[in-house]
Amino acid sequence: MTRGEIATRAALYALLCAVTFVVCFPLVWAFFTSVKPKDEIFLWPPTLWPHQWTLENYRALLQGKETYFQASGSSGTPPPSAYFIDWFLNSTIVAIGTTLISTTVSTLAAYSLTRFRFRGQHAVPYLALVGYMIPSIIFVFPMFLVMVDLRLTDTLFALTLGYVCITLPFCMWLMWAFFRGVPVEIEEAALVDGASRLRVFWEIVLPTAWPGIVAAAIFTLIVSWNDYLFGQVFMNAMENLPLTVGVMHFFEGTHVDWGLMMASSVLMTLPMAILFMALQRHLVAGFGAGAVKG
Repeated sequence: MTRGEIATRAALYALLCAVTFVVCFPLVWAFFTSVKPKDEIFLWPPTLWPHQWTLENYRALLQGKETYFQASGSSGTPPPSAYFIDWFLNSTIVAIGTTLISTTVSTLAAYSLTRFRFRGQHAVPYLALVGYMIPSIIFVFPMFLVMVDLRLTDTLFALTLGYVCITLPFCMWLMWAFFRGVPVEIEEAALVDGASRLRVFWEIVLPTAWPGIVAAAIFTLIVSWNDYLFGQVFMNAMENLPLTVGVMHFFEGTHVDWGLMMASSVLMTLPMAILFMALQRHLVAGFGAGAVKG
């Protein structure tokens, strides 16, 4: 390796380190702020490293309503922090449910679009993509009126249906682009050997399309985990809120509990960060294959 190549690689690594620092610094700042006492958070000039460490903010978030009532001996309304576990469970249930529904339906729909012949099949994926490009604010309120008529408001099922509506079109388009690159000859050979269409789909097509399925699932999971609009419109009861809406209750008028806000931000980000690190290879392969083969 020549000196020029070494210098180029060193400059590239330095640039990547600088970009990584800029991207990760807000999360690092949030973590160190979450373990500071309240009086230290407002010190001026601010410091990154805490002078005194505390886990009080995390204890307040993870205590739950039952623990709060037992510790305080009160039967009144608990503070918003006591609902954090409920919010976390709500977001987890809705995100997993949305991912399962969107991924399953989009996989079956994309497979039918690439393997069966019917009128208008080539226009369906592009119409779905156009539907995804429409801002959610346009149809969130008509959907809310439908949920009111069906008496589904303030339920996790209604929130899941709302997220499916905004994730399914893109997932179907992504899977359609991926299935177009899967050789049909392999399936035809299995069908000639006597395998059923269902067996071919389960044992041949799905393993081949696994990177695309993972990419669609991660996209759906992120959208449903981070969305704020549908949770704000569809949900009312404190214990039914998703995380993105619930943490906004840490803003009380002109007062903001920054310790709880930073601790909740860390706990909200941690699951998605772990998921990305575990599945990043499948994610890149899925999006890349869909972009090239589509």
